[in-house]
Amino acid sequence: MSPQAPYGTWDSPLAVAEVAAQRVPRYALASDDTALYWLEGRPQEAGRVVLVRAAVGGEPVVVSPPATSIRSRVHEYGGGAWCLVPGGDDRPSFAYVEERSQRVYAASGDAEPIALTPEPPAGERWHHGGLVAGASGHVLAIRERHLDVGVERSVIRLDPRMGGSEATLRAGRGFFGSLSPSPDGTRLAWVAWDHPNMPWDATELWVGELADGDDSAVETPLRVGADLLEGSSVDQPVWLDADTLALVADAGGWWQPWRWRSGGAPERICDLDAEFQGPAWGLGQHTIVALGPDLLGCVWRGGGADHIGTVRTDGALAELTQPCVTASSLCAHVGGLAWLGQIPAAPGGVWWSELAPTGGDAAWIQVSGALAPLRAIDVSVAEPISVSSRGGLEIHGHFYPPRLSGWQGPEGAAPPLVVHCHGGPTASSDAGFDPMVQMFTTRGYAVVTVDFAGSTGYGRAYRRSLDGQWGVADIDDCVAVAEWLADAGRVDRHKMAIRGGSAGGLTALGALVRSDVFAAAVSWYGVTDLVSLAATTHDFESRYTDRLIGPLPETASRYEERSPLNRVDEITGAVLLLQGEDDPVVPADQTRRMAEALTARGIRCEARYFAGESHGFRRADTLIACFEAELAFYADVLLGGEDTA
Repeated sequence: MSPQAPYGTWDSPLAVAEVAAQRVPRYALASDDTALYWLEGRPQEAGRVVLVRAAVGGEPVVVSPPATSIRSRVHEYGGGAWCLVPGGDDRPSFAYVEERSQRVYAASGDAEPIALTPEPPAGERWHHGGLVAGASGHVLAIRERHLDVGVERSVIRLDPRMGGSEATLRAGRGFFGSLSPSPDGTRLAWVAWDHPNMPWDATELWVGELADGDDSAVETPLRVGADLLEGSSVDQPVWLDADTLALVADAGGWWQPWRWRSGGAPERICDLDAEFQGPAWGLGQHTIVALGPDLLGCVWRGGGADHIGTVRTDGALAELTQPCVTASSLCAHVGGLAWLGQIPAAPGGVWWSELAPTGGDAAWIQVSGALAPLRAIDVSVAEPISVSSRGGLEIHGHFYPPRLSGWQGPEGAAPPLVVHCHGGPTASSDAGFDPMVQMFTTRGYAVVTVDFAGSTGYGRAYRRSLDGQWGVADIDDCVAVAEWLADAGRVDRHKMAIRGGSAGGLTALGALVRSDVFAAAVSWYGVTDLVSLAATTHDFESRYTDRLIGPLPETASRYEERSPLNRVDEITGAVLLLQGEDDPVVPADQTRRMAEALTARGIRCEARYFAGESHGFRRADTLIACFEAELAFYADVLLGGEDTA
């Protein structure tokens, strides 16, 4: 007979240390047609990021230099921190951004890496990212110069064969992204945009001629689709041949694949109401890849999950049969497609599939991934949900009921609920296996992840539905989902908490102001003061709130009214604050002032600060401390101090 125990107190087999160890980020997948390469974070090594190589069927091996961490800080969120460089011998040749110095290096086999960029001048900080290599072996990169008077960005070309001699190809725009040299090395496509736009608001696609001389800028630049794509978010230019580009644009209301031929106008390839990319928080997103002059490999999101397949330039879409519900970093490999993906019931990793002639059934294998920390019978699998918002929109999300084989709650009781708010807020939740979610569900908590107004994956209109409403609509949507679950008897309405990181922290804390349905909120490096955020945040996001809340100074009162720091007298629950000391996005001062204000008003507040951590925790000891603190906090606030495992 199954033991009966209060929800939240079950004897979970998933230790907190294992949850931290399982949070291994993988990104930036690429192929040299022999093996696959990707970046992999190491929580047990203070968050160091290494480059890993594995052939299909072979064991993964670290190929980056010892003690080196590879990471870009362009736009603070980085991306494009490495690329393969053609023209080497049988040893892997690649360029990478060293995390601490932000300099670009070239490496080949066991040889000592060569610096391709110099130390910046006194008084400047340089960041590099968005690395790509051309057929000639040149490395293209985006350089970000942090000066006393602001930030300047440019596109540069580096020559590993000449000790890193460089040329500036483009400059004079606020932001650059998605560098894409043509296969014959004669042309360059790139994306550019300026404040106040974010890359998911409006960008421009440009193409120019690459001159032979190392000191020449890109010549005869042409903006692609200046009329048809005006005001659209355009990204991911991919060359199908020397005169034809594929791209992703949301001019039709969804991020969909388009094609452009020299001398013509862009044409939409596929009109499926689905998102063929996500928001470009980082450089180097790859959800479309050229497989031939008339064929693209692609990832698209529909129904709350990702799909993988091919699309022909005549619009024929064919889906691959494969197990992943989330996918990213697509690349062509050995006659098929490789990607980074998550499945619902176990940790994901690196995957490869052959291409069936018309999609459908094909052989697929997992190239690399972690061992499952739980038996399949103990895993809570996401249930897609849809709830009507107060404004009549459909709110999307994923519900995870408590689950642990051999355990059940008291008869007639409902489990406590943890509502998770994703960051961004221009982002989304995923249905793939998340050890953090399972940490809660195997202890007897229910979890729901909410894709509130403004989330991605549901088209441009849904993404824009948060305009002017951040700190209102996102909160109301989370409250609506929690109340819907309580009304359905699936959770205990008297034992509900809300959590989130970064922008999700603002939503979580704001929920204690705008409602009384939650007993507690947990904020991981969350925004507490919107006025301070607008004044001190980094350049990439410095105008982000213009659209989310309103332009300053005209709407300053909205910033003040929606800042939890200014509403502590109205907070109705207990608060746990978790903050990195070195956070450039949400400085630690925001959290300190919030903790002091709550404590001064007699509201229960715990605050923990972590030296060496930035915006997004990467160290195993930090993650363990945070998870332990959060579980203890819920046990005390939601369960009344009942013993938990």
